[in-house]
Amino acid sequence: MKPRLYLVSRNAGKLREIEQILAPYAIEVESIYDRYPLGEIEESGGSYAENALLKARRGFAVTRHPCVGEDSGLEIDALGGAPGIYSARFGGAHLPFPAKMEEILKRLEHVPLRERSARFRCVVALVWEGGEKLFEGVCEGFIAETPQGEEGFGYDPIFVYPPFQKTFAQLGPAIKNRYSHRAQAFRQCAKFIRETF
Repeated sequence: MKPRLYLVSRNAGKLREIEQILAPYAIEVESIYDRYPLGEIEESGGSYAENALLKARRGFAVTRHPCVGEDSGLEIDALGGAPGIYSARFGGAHLPFPAKMEEILKRLEHVPLRERSARFRCVVALVWEGGEKLFEGVCEGFIAETPQGEEGFGYDPIFVYPPFQKTFAQLGPAIKNRYSHRAQAFRQCAKFIRETF
């Protein structure tokens, strides 16, 4: 029987990505919100790990099934690491991502390309009957001068992945899901699940 995980997230883009990442490991994942009336979980932690654990612990408390919480963000060196853990809420929680990206590019307007280093960071928290475990993935790149590409979600159109010299939104899911921060973290999680459960 395939292991099943509940993802404590309503983000359809993330769920689609995680399904693709976990497919080779024969692990099924579905949004907890498709089955349980969980309600909103405030990301009140001071780190990716704390936010990921908040979600996974709450999910497990409700379902008593293995749950994963994920928190990720874009860290831009020229902005002192911002938006970081506030990536989803940058400029206001309800501000659409095109406007968030516009604001970032405005702040970086006079920063040359060589100084626009950035990274995506992802922390995955797995909570199950036997305990809790964290997995982290980091993907280094830099911020483009204009959004490019139509695929992906979030900040993908402005994050350039150097080996391909293209944004995640240009690369598309097949390549992004081999190298991304989320792919790294969820692959570690998948290997742990296959070895442990």
